[in-house]
Amino acid sequence: MKMKKLTALLCVAAMTVSLAACGGTKDTAANTDTSGSSKDETTVEGDGTQTSAEASGERITFPLAETKEYSVFAIMNQDYDLKDNITMQTVLENANLQFDFQSVMGADLQEKRNLVLASGEYPDMFFKCGFASTDLDKYGKQGLFLPLEDLIKQYAPNLTAKMDEMNGWDYITSGDGHIYSLPGIERQNGAVTTYWVNKKWMDNLGLQEPKSLDELYNVLKAFKEQDANGNGDPNDEIPLTATDVVKPDLLLPYFSINYDYTTKTAVIDGELAYVPVTDIFKEYVAYIAKLYQEGLLDKNAFTQKHEQQGAIGQSADVLGTFFDAGAFLTVGRDNDDDYIALTPFEDGKYPLSTGIIPGAMVLTDKCPNPEILIAWADQFYTEEGGILTWLGIEGKTWQKGADGNWEWIVGQGYGDDIATVRSSSTIQGAAYHPSIQPDFWFDNMSAEVDPDEVYLNGERAKVAAKGSVPLPMMRYSDSDAKTIATLKTDIDAYIDQYVAQVATGELVLEDSWDEFVATVENMGGAQLAEIYKNAYNEAVGK
Repeated sequence: MKMKKLTALLCVAAMTVSLAACGGTKDTAANTDTSGSSKDETTVEGDGTQTSAEASGERITFPLAETKEYSVFAIMNQDYDLKDNITMQTVLENANLQFDFQSVMGADLQEKRNLVLASGEYPDMFFKCGFASTDLDKYGKQGLFLPLEDLIKQYAPNLTAKMDEMNGWDYITSGDGHIYSLPGIERQNGAVTTYWVNKKWMDNLGLQEPKSLDELYNVLKAFKEQDANGNGDPNDEIPLTATDVVKPDLLLPYFSINYDYTTKTAVIDGELAYVPVTDIFKEYVAYIAKLYQEGLLDKNAFTQKHEQQGAIGQSADVLGTFFDAGAFLTVGRDNDDDYIALTPFEDGKYPLSTGIIPGAMVLTDKCPNPEILIAWADQFYTEEGGILTWLGIEGKTWQKGADGNWEWIVGQGYGDDIATVRSSSTIQGAAYHPSIQPDFWFDNMSAEVDPDEVYLNGERAKVAAKGSVPLPMMRYSDSDAKTIATLKTDIDAYIDQYVAQVATGELVLEDSWDEFVATVENMGGAQLAEIYKNAYNEAVGK
């Protein structure tokens, strides 16, 4: 087991998405020009120095001849304000821009953001404010947010090229055909929370990584019956656990369907199916019931809070498999490399996110000369610009070693630990920001920086290589969006309840299945299925 430094946690935003097990983001890792420049682009050097931009015959040159000031509403990184951030200060100074920041804590973001919009006293720009697609649609249609598609095409050649390369325009375009925000762009990762399996236990028992549900069952059974942790107590192992946040249905991507967790749908035989009323879901319920009734699924899996999983995982070597954004979050940084992400059983059947996250930067109808901000932000969609937002200023917040790999600089005025450097002095963190996630971040991260993150990146890449995006961009009318919001919460809760009742023996699957399906449909499941199917058919041109 390798020795490790207690270093920075992963980007908060990335972990939140995973932990929530939601889809709706992430791309295929794109090949970027490592020089960070191409014809007619805003370019940025490693120290944040910008050169001129030229787009479609119109020239915006940075630094501007005259200072431009903008009001900006932004999230704080932990306790740190972007107005005090060395990277933000550098990119503004080099552009001759001034931002008057109104900054809020992450816990207050949604409430205060909505209050500002409702008051009419809103800023020129919202930066890193996490607007969902429904928010963008709502305020865009009200005229509060500026349509950006023409500005992007004219003043953001880097972003335009990236969207063309990824075929990603649909993911940032609202239902009315307008684009109301600049996106964050990441590498493509799993769209659901990762399933971790104890490799050390498998090695102890001479087992191989399972390649099917039957083999997974056999591994879990061996974990329970063969003293997998080798402490002499054959009864303290928990082969599989789950919580109120990461639920057993995270196993569904291993049931030969490319399952979209948010809508609970999958394309089966060319048609979009609402999975909870299909035979595949029945098979899943039977599988979970078998695990529970044989003591392979934690008896607390349907009731425990997520923090209890970490408390158990870090107190003793008792967990065989579990779901979490990173294994270290459950078992600690000294033990996470005992676990591997379970490789998807079939190519193309594991759900991946698109890598494209709208809502990272929004301009309002009060914004003067919006083309300046679009051209300014476009620098961040190059490799060098991505490095700037993710790592900060070379020589101040990070440095490159003789081997070409990078590491954080700590104790030199920008933080005495990595977490502080990242929160106080880079633009990443707390919420998605307008940029690409650079290849340099992954490919040249020194293992000394954060061995846990390097390890996690490798495991995520292994899973991503076997997956695909489950659904096209699906758009809903205002009426359908309200119907989904009204129905989904109660239906999802009933589905979870039914699975728990069958697993614990309160209900018998064969005796209760037909009634369960009828109840789901009567609660509005049939209506949800129809809305999803119509949106899917429209998206694929059926």
